[in-house]
Amino acid sequence: MRPAPLLIAASAAFLAAGAADLSARWADEAAIRQTIQYYFDGGKTRDSLTLRKAFHPEARMLFAREGKLVVVPIGEYITRVGSEPFGPGEVDSTERKVVSVDVVGDAAIAQLELRRPNARVTDYMSLLKVEGRWLIVNKIFTRETQERVGGS
Repeated sequence: MRPAPLLIAASAAFLAAGAADLSARWADEAAIRQTIQYYFDGGKTRDSLTLRKAFHPEARMLFAREGKLVVVPIGEYITRVGSEPFGPGEVDSTERKVVSVDVVGDAAIAQLELRRPNARVTDYMSLLKVEGRWLIVNKIFTRETQERVGGS
């Protein structure tokens, strides 16, 4: 029994649509990872121009200090990072990695880990696709000192 031409055409259209959707998702994830790389590179080199490529100008950094919410406009954060150059012979030994990226439509969450000799920082970045570009719109984080990390 030969498959009906309509069934073959419908199956081909379904596969093509799925491939296009998957291709778009991969493109979005690659663009998100590039945005995260701007964040990593800007922090590593203390380059405020590179950091600005990662963040929407209206972004905020939020964290808890002594049980209270602290909200920092991203411009203040970028200025602070850019104004703290390394001292002579000082090297950035932070290990940076993307733990996960979750994308749905034009919204995404990225979990990042930054390991320093005495602490581990976990960042959760909220990203939106704005005017065709993926940008971080909020950064929240927690910092664990070596004692809390358990020596790992």
